[in-house]
Amino acid sequence: MINARQLEVLSTVIEVGTTARAAELLNVSQPAVSNMLRHTESITGLRLFKRDRGRLIATPEARHLANEAKHLFMQQQRIRVIVEELREGATGSLTVVASPSLGLGVLSKAMAAFARERPKLRLSLELGSIDEITDMISSGRAELGFSITTARHPSVSVAPVADGRLVCVIPHDHPFTTLKKVRIIDLNAVPSISYSALTPLGQLIDGVFSRQGLERRYACEVRHTATALEMAAGGLGPALIDNFALIGRSEIRVEVKETDPVLPIRIFSLTPKAFPTSQVATTFLGFFRNYLEKPID
Repeated sequence: MINARQLEVLSTVIEVGTTARAAELLNVSQPAVSNMLRHTESITGLRLFKRDRGRLIATPEARHLANEAKHLFMQQQRIRVIVEELREGATGSLTVVASPSLGLGVLSKAMAAFARERPKLRLSLELGSIDEITDMISSGRAELGFSITTARHPSVSVAPVADGRLVCVIPHDHPFTTLKKVRIIDLNAVPSISYSALTPLGQLIDGVFSRQGLERRYACEVRHTATALEMAAGGLGPALIDNFALIGRSEIRVEVKETDPVLPIRIFSLTPKAFPTSQVATTFLGFFRNYLEKPID
């Protein structure tokens, strides 16, 4: 059976008229081209060329084969392009699920920047709690998850992505705006926005108070740092949020202060153990790591 390489040699010789010139274009020896033509005639049982003063004149059968080969070459080129796009994570689809503080802020901006250079890529972003993120990842309904809370599930792989910290966001007319740093225990002295003691962030903050023999107090309880930021911007009071919520945005509605002590946090990626990670997911994960270091406008 004739193969793609034989068709390529046949088409090239028809185009240039000599085996010497065809050999140059194909980067092979002239005898190799001649042998390939003889072999092609042998397996097809067709006469493909006749000689005329040093040139090879293609028979109608040879021209018919070469014309049909054009469709094969076009398909091969299309496959090569698809392979390259898949290798670079530029085609296909990717479903990401994340906590609201990430999904409503830096992650959505990173996904937009990622997609701008990959118009063939179809992206989907879902928001949820750590339990909802874990459920979507473990069931395969999402391929990649991000959270500032660790997950423990036998079907989910968790890996660190970037380190950050909590910062204090304060309404512009609040007395705390004069402070260089906000002592976390001083939040007890004013109406503030915070998180339930049952949440990982609430437990992290409670640790600061318990080490001082104090019990944390706050005026408003929220579930997500994205909500806390909006309520602080609305003038309700100061709130502790992750610094990732501020990446890529010029947040002029609040003052941002460092805290004492510093409370470190980390972004984690979640992937399913039961399903292989696609190239596009791997590519985006690397892109997101770089974006967190240097956001793209």
